[in-house]
Amino acid sequence: MTATTLYLQTDIGGDIDDFWALSMILRQPWLDLRMILTDTGNTVYRAAICAKLLQQAGRTGTVVGAGLAEWPVPSRHRMSHYEWVKDYPLASYPNYTQSGIEKFVEMVRAEPGPVTLVAIGPAPSLAAALRMAPDIARKIDFVGMFGSVFRGYNGRPEPDAEYNVYVDVEAARTVFTADWRSAAITPLDTCGLVRLDKDLYGEIAASDDPFSKSIVEVYEIWRRSNSGRTDAAELPAATESSTLYDTVAAHMATSFDFLEMEEIRLSVDDKGFTRPDPKGRPFQVAKDWKDLPGFERFLVDTLTGKAASRP
Repeated sequence: MTATTLYLQTDIGGDIDDFWALSMILRQPWLDLRMILTDTGNTVYRAAICAKLLQQAGRTGTVVGAGLAEWPVPSRHRMSHYEWVKDYPLASYPNYTQSGIEKFVEMVRAEPGPVTLVAIGPAPSLAAALRMAPDIARKIDFVGMFGSVFRGYNGRPEPDAEYNVYVDVEAARTVFTADWRSAAITPLDTCGLVRLDKDLYGEIAASDDPFSKSIVEVYEIWRRSNSGRTDAAELPAATESSTLYDTVAAHMATSFDFLEMEEIRLSVDDKGFTRPDPKGRPFQVAKDWKDLPGFERFLVDTLTGKAASRP
């Protein structure tokens, strides 16, 4: 089986779904994760989360690079995994760099062939890399969790301005107009519907697999961190998952199984909406689900070590 050369851009450490997505990537041996670029807010804190999980997984060959350090992040996405990494010595990770943007450009340019980039966070650091070296896009098969095309949050029948886009519209525009080798996204239309019920989440919680144990540990930390928010009533019960947006992008790194795809030209407007636009760049868009229960089953089997092959 030929491995997929993979890079990841993430704002891990705010919402919990990035942690699930990274765990999912590390659980799939056909994904050769070369580098993680952390993005938005305290990117060193975010790098520590990645490094600790990689170290636990025995994957210290993966480079972890911190992106822009001063980019502001909305308070609702506070450092909600801090308890998990507060005592972790980031200096102990052998492949960490604070110059993540420069390292990302250097590594992509040095790759002998095309690479796949999974992007699952607001993109100021990724946009900075593209402005620094626009040529790298032509080597990258881009897969992103961005936007809302026909449906919004929680399956709402109208599109919303999606978080990864609206918090930095100019960065999103740079991403949406880059000269990618290929480009695909999962918008809220599909990824916003992924949520494990008590039976499926219960399999994760009951598993002795180390990835499952870490997910449950960090999920409980995340819930405690967010319990004081004014919208805390919207937090999921401890017996089911939150919405796992980013896991769909992690899956799409190698497969569009379970999904209905359609080529749609898209652009980003001033308010952060991703609009169909005949002048926009064409994307393969995960418009709907063929088999959402099948994907959720694959996700659970992957994270508990039961999935032995690609879907």
